[in-house]
Amino acid sequence: MPDNTDPLDDADRRILRLLQAEPDLSLREIAERTGLSHSPVWRRLARLRSERIVEERRFIIDPARIGYDVTAFCAVRMNGHSRAHLEAFEEAAGRVEEVIQCHSISGDHDYMLQVIARSIAHYERTVKTRLLALPHVQAISTSFALRQVKNTTAVPL
Repeated sequence: MPDNTDPLDDADRRILRLLQAEPDLSLREIAERTGLSHSPVWRRLARLRSERIVEERRFIIDPARIGYDVTAFCAVRMNGHSRAHLEAFEEAAGRVEEVIQCHSISGDHDYMLQVIARSIAHYERTVKTRLLALPHVQAISTSFALRQVKNTTAVPL
C-alpha cells in the first residue's frame, strides 16, 4: 500500500538524487539529466526549498582533517521536563560550537549530543565548562567513537 503522506513524485526524486550525488549541477544540467525543461526544474526546486525538503547547499568539512580527533556521544539527562527547561537547554546547546548535533531522544536520557574536540583534554574542558553548565542538566554519560564506520548525508530516495 503506498504511503499517501509522501510529498515527492518521481520527477522530484530524480532531481533530489542528482542533487545529493552532484550538488554543483546547474539547473540546465539537472533539466537535461531528468528529462524536464528548465522552468519545471526551477519551480520544483523552489517548492522543495519552500517546503524545507531541500535546505541550503553547503560544504561538509571532515573534523578529523582539521584537528578535531575526538568524537564523543553524550547522553544527557535533564533535571526537569517542562517546556521552559527543554527550550532553555536546546537554545544553550545550540550555542556550544563543539556540539555538532543535538537530538531529543526517548529512553533513559533526554538528549544525545555529538561533540567534537581536538583532544581528550579539550573534551574534558568542554564538559566541565560548557556542557555541565547547560541549563537543567542533571547528568551526562559519554561514549567515545573509536572509528567512524559510516557517515552520510544522503537520504534514501
